[in-house]
Amino acid sequence: MRVPEGFVAVSGVGARGFARPEAADWVRATLSRWGTLTRASRHEPDALAFTGRGTVRAVPAPGGDGRWVVRRYLRGGLVARLLDDRYLRRGSPRPLRETRASEAARARGIPTPAVMAGVTYPSGAWYRADLVTRYVPDSIDLADFLFRRGRPGSALSADHRAEALRQAGHLARALADAGIYHPDLNARNFLVVEGGSELQVLDLDRGRAVSGPIPLAPMAARLTRSLRKFETTTGVALGEGAWAAFRDATGDDA
Repeated sequence: MRVPEGFVAVSGVGARGFARPEAADWVRATLSRWGTLTRASRHEPDALAFTGRGTVRAVPAPGGDGRWVVRRYLRGGLVARLLDDRYLRRGSPRPLRETRASEAARARGIPTPAVMAGVTYPSGAWYRADLVTRYVPDSIDLADFLFRRGRPGSALSADHRAEALRQAGHLARALADAGIYHPDLNARNFLVVEGGSELQVLDLDRGRAVSGPIPLAPMAARLTRSLRKFETTTGVALGEGAWAAFRDATGDDA
C-alpha cells in the first residue's frame, strides 16, 4: 500500500495501513492488543456509539486530544447481504481512496473531518478495512437535523431548516467548484455542527479530485433525491422556504 503524503506506514498481524505521525503509536499498540481497530473500539468503555449503516464509535484520543471515530467499511445495497464488510483486493483499498479524496478536499478549503488512520485486513482475495477520523463534537447529520429534530412541534424553526439547506447547497457548490466529486452526496453525508453554524461533508471513500471545476448538477440531484425520500419516509415536509433556499444556493430547479 502506498502511504499518503503526511502519513506513515503501520502494521500488525494480518493488518497493514497508514496513520498520521501523532496516531501511529496508538494504531500499532491497538492492533497488537486487539487485532483490529473496530474490535478495540467495541471494548472501549468510554466510547460514544452512533448507529447508521453500522455502528461507529468515537473513542478517546491518546493524550486527551478529543476523540477519534473508528468506522468499519460496510457494503450497501443488495450486495451487503452477501459480502457485508468484505471488499475485493483489486485497485486502491477504500481507506486509501478516501484519504486521498479527503486530503485533496481539505487542501482546497472543503470542511471535512481529518483522517487520522486507515487499516486493511487482507484475507485471500478479500479485505476488510477501518478508517479513523477526528470526531466533531456537538454535531449531527443533516438528515437527523432536518427530519428528527425538525418534526412538528419541535424547536427547529422554518428559518433553521432553510439555513441548513442553504449551507448544504453552498457546500455542494463548493465541492463542484473545487473539483471534488462526491457520488453519494446524500443527507447522511453532511454533518451539521453546533446547531447549524457550520456544515461538513462526510464519506468521501468513492470521491475523487480533478484538476478543475466539475458540474454541480449530478451532486445536487443526488442530494435532492435523498431529501425528498426523507420527506416521504418521515412525513416531515421541509417547506417551500427551505427548498427555495436550497435551489437558490445550487441553481437546482428540482
